[in-house]
Amino acid sequence: MKKTFLNLLYKTGGFAPFHRFNRNRFLILTYHRFSETETPFAVSRRQFAAHLAYLTKYRKVLSFDEISEHLQNGEKLPENAAIVTIDDGYHDAYEIAFPLLKKFGAPATLFAITDFIDGKIWVWTDKMRFIAMRMKAEKSTVEIGTQRIELENKTADKIFLSGSKANSVLKKMPDAEKDHEIARIARELKVGMPDLPPETNAPLSWTQAREMDASGVSLQSHSVTHPMLTQVSENRLNFELNESKQKLEEILQKKINAFCYPSGMFDENVWQAVKRNAYRCAVTTRYGFNREEANRFLLNRIDAQPDVVHFAQTVSGFEDFRQKF
Repeated sequence: MKKTFLNLLYKTGGFAPFHRFNRNRFLILTYHRFSETETPFAVSRRQFAAHLAYLTKYRKVLSFDEISEHLQNGEKLPENAAIVTIDDGYHDAYEIAFPLLKKFGAPATLFAITDFIDGKIWVWTDKMRFIAMRMKAEKSTVEIGTQRIELENKTADKIFLSGSKANSVLKKMPDAEKDHEIARIARELKVGMPDLPPETNAPLSWTQAREMDASGVSLQSHSVTHPMLTQVSENRLNFELNESKQKLEEILQKKINAFCYPSGMFDENVWQAVKRNAYRCAVTTRYGFNREEANRFLLNRIDAQPDVVHFAQTVSGFEDFRQKF
């Protein structure tokens, strides 16, 4: 019944009143991975096209630079403002998302991990999923700290979900301990870890990044190595913020103004460091819309749900309304 009701709202324009109600709150959407076919852990080409068709119909899609300038100067934003953000810098952002963004004339922001695009590192959250996929048994229980996590690889869904459970524990550890634990689990399960990610988890190139940045998909900083910034030293924190900023400014020949907290991890010390390192704003993984008076270094975002009906439910504000009332 719930699904039927939501489908009816979507097909009849029933979410439109919620867009009007939320017209003075701006929306920041989060994407990570894109795929040619539908999967549980990525937005497919068809789904992303449907997202952009819906979003450009009901919202005014702006660049992050436009939003941050308004916020910094205390200027009123256009009604129904929205930003599309893509985290990390995987190859599918260029291959799948970029052509569609150009087709719909929608600006976007790609938060880049600079060492990842340099071809020096994995995005660490992919490692446990790789281990789950390559282990010999269909199920294996591993100990991470004081918790026991069951990894499974019978289906792509199980690989992704069990890897995510492991990551939720690992992200709370200091960076060196996290890396040690991942290496230990790989050894215990007899999985050889390559120095760099496989092609499915590879980054886009700097040539592609420049092309995107010149064509409406602005690159901004997501750190150098994607550590948990709440778990690193003050020197490392400033390195991750400053070095990534300088690298992007050198390659793209522009000012870098926005930052995305790796894995959404921040505290007051971290966001104040972002401010000190000459960024104008930063995004979190906290759910919600944003008001103009919001702290511009603690901006909320909303994960883009792959299914277009659930996408419309969240970006209209219907889901926010439902949760509150």
